[in-house]
Amino acid sequence: MSRVRVLALPLLVASLLIAACGGDDETATTEATGTTGTTGTTEAMVETTMAPETTETMVETTMATETTETTETTETTETTEVALGSLVDVATAAGNFTTLLAAVEAAGLTETLATSKLTVLAPTDEAFAALGQPAIDALLADPAQLTAVLQGHLLPLPQDAATIGIFSSVVTVSGTSLAVTNDGTTVTIGGATVTAADIPADNGFIHVIDTVILPAAAG
Repeated sequence: MSRVRVLALPLLVASLLIAACGGDDETATTEATGTTGTTGTTEAMVETTMAPETTETMVETTMATETTETTETTETTETTEVALGSLVDVATAAGNFTTLLAAVEAAGLTETLATSKLTVLAPTDEAFAALGQPAIDALLADPAQLTAVLQGHLLPLPQDAATIGIFSSVVTVSGTSLAVTNDGTTVTIGGATVTAADIPADNGFIHVIDTVILPAAAG
């Protein structure tokens, strides 16, 4: 009996050691496989979920930027305008209305021509010279008469030559009526021929005429 017990004891110890080692291997394998597999799968799912959201955010940001740039370009284009200047500015820049502008200044009408919506029938310096210097001096010496003559060259709203040519007469700021003729190529107003039409200003039009319209020419 003692020899059997002596032989059985080592066998029992060996069996216990083998069982213990086998359990550790299985645990290690389970831990390695379970942990690694779960972590890898979780990270892949996270990346797969986040990737579309990131792409959508980038697309939305790009579209918003392009829309903003387009809007700014449109606003810049719409608000860009070229200032022509007032009727006084345009007449001064033309350089051939010095006598007319001097008469306007003497009559106190400069502010009116600079701010009011008007059409100016503008005699050139050559047209005034045709009156003769004594007639010009007489007008400048009589402010009331000068004002009446100048107002007889103003129409009370902006009108291009084509519009004026439709009518048989137009009424001036002074209240006088000027006869209009239009043969399809030439327009005359109050007996004066329009030699250059539709010169634009911020507050109206200038039509260049070859004759000073005096009150006797009113129809």
